[in-house]
Amino acid sequence: MIHFNEIAARYGIGMLLSTPTPVLGGLLHTTYRLDAAEGSFAVKILNPAVMKRPEALGNMIRSEQIAAAFRGSLPAVSALEVDGSPVQKIGGEAVMLYPWISGRPVFPPKLSARHAAAVGDLLARMHGAGETLFGPVDEKPEKEAPLDWESLAKEAGSLSPDAPWLPALNAALPDLISRDADAREAASVLEKTALSHRDLDPKNVLWEGANPHVIDWESAGPVHPASELLECLLSWSDDGEGGLSRTSFDAFLSAYRAKRDLTEASWDAVFRAAPLGMLDWLAYNVKRASGIETADEHDRLAGASEVPGTLRLLALNEKNLGLIREWLGV
Repeated sequence: MIHFNEIAARYGIGMLLSTPTPVLGGLLHTTYRLDAAEGSFAVKILNPAVMKRPEALGNMIRSEQIAAAFRGSLPAVSALEVDGSPVQKIGGEAVMLYPWISGRPVFPPKLSARHAAAVGDLLARMHGAGETLFGPVDEKPEKEAPLDWESLAKEAGSLSPDAPWLPALNAALPDLISRDADAREAASVLEKTALSHRDLDPKNVLWEGANPHVIDWESAGPVHPASELLECLLSWSDDGEGGLSRTSFDAFLSAYRAKRDLTEASWDAVFRAAPLGMLDWLAYNVKRASGIETADEHDRLAGASEVPGTLRLLALNEKNLGLIREWLGV
């Protein structure tokens, strides 16, 4: 049971005017709209399985501090604070409250070159603003050990032997093992010299007309700028049919290059490391779909729905990464 009235009281937003309504779209946490005497808000109920991790609370607080710092120069939506903290424990739940944004995300095939250019400009300003707000970032990369995909698939199969996604996962194992090892080797030479959002895909940008608002900063932190640029080029050039729009690609890249120089980018390592985020997302969803990560049935179903799509997207992105490399001429 979610204690909505207690949440309203803790944040001082006045009496609730209607029954809170769920907001669709979150892949990890649950969000509701609250209409209260002091205005409209979005309350995020943080995933209990995620918040059990020892580092989770600290990471969540740091990411919201980054969002709040960016808010003065970028359209960043950050959590409201009580007693200096953006995360509150209420009724056994960890929650965060945000001002309500009436905009909506735009997804392929409705994404246009106008959207791509706006986010390309925003990403360039974000990479530059991080240096101004926080000083130079120079986080040396550490070489991570490859994930043990064979053991993960074996454990998942023992817990969920009839899972419909299991055959596809087992069939993909040789490719996953190879790509994971290569991606982590490449990432170990990419210095993280900017602070940024690190998950700036269409689901995390709300549009009010031509104006973007960046939400869901929980992945925020140091990043290699060209690596994040490549991820964004994939997302914002998506034509909705499995391919890429050259018009949107050019619009995003031109807007970014107008403010940021790319001549020092280590493109070979950047492209090799590109699957890393998606590989980690796949592994996490295999764990929660099979019950390794969580016993919550809703969370398991959410994980199960993500596994097949992530496997398909990994294969699709391999083709599209080749196309982007050709367009970049690197």
